[in-house]
Amino acid sequence: MTKRQRIDRDVLHRRAQVAVLSGLARGDDVYDLVAAAAPSHVPGWFTPSVALLELAVTALDLACPAGVEPLEYEGLHERFLPEVTFRGRVEHRNSQYAVYAAACMRGGLQPDLLSDAGWWQTPLWQYAVFAVVIYSRAAAARLAVPVEEIVRRVAARQGLELTA
Repeated sequence: MTKRQRIDRDVLHRRAQVAVLSGLARGDDVYDLVAAAAPSHVPGWFTPSVALLELAVTALDLACPAGVEPLEYEGLHERFLPEVTFRGRVEHRNSQYAVYAAACMRGGLQPDLLSDAGWWQTPLWQYAVFAVVIYSRAAAARLAVPVEEIVRRVAARQGLELTA
């Protein structure tokens, strides 16, 4: 029996980013975005959590450039991710963690993702997709441009080429 060759982590990293941004640019449903990122999650080898949080960081940077009023956390999910209903305290907390983790990363603090979220039943990367959507929609609202334009800007900053 031959061993399956593992895909390079950098390839999986970029693949997850392109999948989520391309879907967001097309206006895909948030759950379709999660499904688009799923093939990049290879248990025991690679999780796209950091790749997706990097996108959220870039979108947050567009929403809140230096010197601009910070986003208000209260009501953030309701305003920018109304189609997702979190059931129970754990789902709320996990989503909050992804939003906070991106903000920490933007501020220069690398959270301990493995220790904090490595044991979660639903992997962090799924909540990171939600953070990308929240911060992208927040940036679009603040800059009065379509989400598609924010996605193009995020992709350009990350050096990514989106798919149709």
